[in-house]
Amino acid sequence: MRQVIDVSAYANRLNRENDKYDKEMARRRREAKDEAERIASLLRSQDPEITQIWGFGSVFEDSRPFSENSDIDLALEGGNYFKAFKIVERSSFKIDLIDITDKDDSFASLIRKHGKPLVSI
Repeated sequence: MRQVIDVSAYANRLNRENDKYDKEMARRRREAKDEAERIASLLRSQDPEITQIWGFGSVFEDSRPFSENSDIDLALEGGNYFKAFKIVERSSFKIDLIDITDKDDSFASLIRKHGKPLVSI
């Protein structure tokens, strides 16, 4: 006996699942942005030597894909990196923290040009 597959019903179900996933990832991205701003404010309050914190990557660039495995990318200028690292590791989000203080390479330049300033003096 031959089984008939309702392609239209299958496509509709996939579309509903994809819409649900997209909405969940949009909500998660907003939460990640909020967490990045909270962490940036906390970092600055704990270390006044920090002159700039930039957000970059998929959390801050809506054109880039965001998934449940995405992390928050932060770049730090000034301050004590190790003190900052101890603060960010307490977040419920995975955070990649880099120090671009006194760096003039192309990656640091891209962050300064295209990143989202979260804290600056």
